[in-house]
Amino acid sequence: MVTTESAAQDLLRESAKLKEESGKRATELARSLIEEGRRALDPLLEQVKDEKRDNPPKNAFQLPVDAFEMALDLDESECGDDARDALNEIMECFEEEEEERPPPNHDHTYDVVVVGAGASGVGMGLMLTRIFNLDPDRVLLVERSDKVGESFRRWPKEMRFISPSFNSQGWTASFDQNSVAFGTSPAYTLQTEHPTGEQYANYLHLLAEQAELKIRFKTEVTAISPIRKGGFKVDVAPSSHANGANGTEAETLRSRYVVWAAGEFQYPLGESETFPGSALCRHNSTIRSWSDLPGDDFVVIGGYESGMDALYNLSMCGKRCTVVSSTAFWHVATDDPSTELAPYTMERVRQAFKIAKPKPKLLAPLRIESVEKVSSGKGFVLKGKWAAPVEYEGGENRVPIDGDESIEETGEEGAEVELRTPQAPLLCTGFAGSVKMGVAKDLFAWGGKSSGCMAGAPLLTDEDESTKTPGLFLVGPQVRHEDHVLCFVYKYRQRFGVVADVIARGLDFETEQHIEQLRELDMFLDDFSCCKGACGETC
Repeated sequence: MVTTESAAQDLLRESAKLKEESGKRATELARSLIEEGRRALDPLLEQVKDEKRDNPPKNAFQLPVDAFEMALDLDESECGDDARDALNEIMECFEEEEEERPPPNHDHTYDVVVVGAGASGVGMGLMLTRIFNLDPDRVLLVERSDKVGESFRRWPKEMRFISPSFNSQGWTASFDQNSVAFGTSPAYTLQTEHPTGEQYANYLHLLAEQAELKIRFKTEVTAISPIRKGGFKVDVAPSSHANGANGTEAETLRSRYVVWAAGEFQYPLGESETFPGSALCRHNSTIRSWSDLPGDDFVVIGGYESGMDALYNLSMCGKRCTVVSSTAFWHVATDDPSTELAPYTMERVRQAFKIAKPKPKLLAPLRIESVEKVSSGKGFVLKGKWAAPVEYEGGENRVPIDGDESIEETGEEGAEVELRTPQAPLLCTGFAGSVKMGVAKDLFAWGGKSSGCMAGAPLLTDEDESTKTPGLFLVGPQVRHEDHVLCFVYKYRQRFGVVADVIARGLDFETEQHIEQLRELDMFLDDFSCCKGACGETC
């Protein structure tokens, strides 16, 4: 009995200590936020006081407002007075100058329905309401899960962002590559350079909560129908993808515009028969943790980012790993970060080959043509065929993966290969995307097989509007323009302002001032040519 009481007392003391340490950390963060907020606010206040200069736009104050409000949330008792005083200073600047919104020019309940509350959905919601001043009550985000950024929460726990987060806003006009809105930084919020999916989802949740975005969770979009006089009917129903009962009934929403921002992760390539027996494989998006994956000998199909991520994590867990790829991406060197392996990825691959036992193995260019179960039912047989070897230009100064040539294998063109593995082969073949697999598919036209980068991609206007359905826009990693792939956050976020501008002007908002601000922040990419088309060449 004495032992039990003593243990309980120890636990109580330890809990009190942890709570105290957590409180100190919260206070430190709150004070840092106030410092950052003041650093951003003071030049704006000076501009307001200077009668020779125009006042800064209201949305220029959003960063300090967010910083002070977050400081209040973290530690109101220690830092509340300073944060409230600063917020009052901001309020005084706009007591007589409140930007008016034009009255609705349509009869629909919503100005915009955004499908999805992930990175592109939250980023677009912030752009519409915080920058272009649309009424937050008339911009609705529809999310089929029960949380913001749910797709990121389903990443394997070892998976990381390959683009680095770095909080540089205090020094340059640039900002965190993984941020969806200026004035925010995953690096600052999360204090990590390569966030996990869970961490990034928490960052998005914080943004949505602070901005008070209107989000309807546990709601599935079942149909989108254009209205002849303009606008859309958006049919919604309780989602089967969310945890717990929803409590809402099927209904039809009416909106002037619809923005499709439903992402890619939930629609993996390979679930259908991409080659005979592909349904026997397991897609990497179904893995919750590589360390918990049963088995110790795996064949990975696909050698791009997700395939190399699988190679690294399997190898570092002491599992045998063979990567089969139709292209030796580890040798590809291009000037577009969307079409070659990221430096972060290659750094980890080199680490795996340096220290992992057994070493992984690379086979390319080898295309898998079929997967079968062995007759005994224990294990799988992969049948493939070697393609012609390829010499890749560029990258002469890059560090080789490993000095051991046995890690990489290339065969004679046309020769057949048979691989055996005790576990289901792992498909690291990417994602079909929600546009192609979702209810909006027939509302877009699609690029043909001979369309280069646009092959199999939704066709869009210069403002990312469907060429087939006016008023329907696409944002996120599935946006393509000619030979430009906008798959990273720092790429596709530059199109948020382009879409928001078209929508806002369609609702009779004045947008010139907002566009000028976005151009200064490099957040309004509306021309892909190196000199605005004057030379006829593209960047």
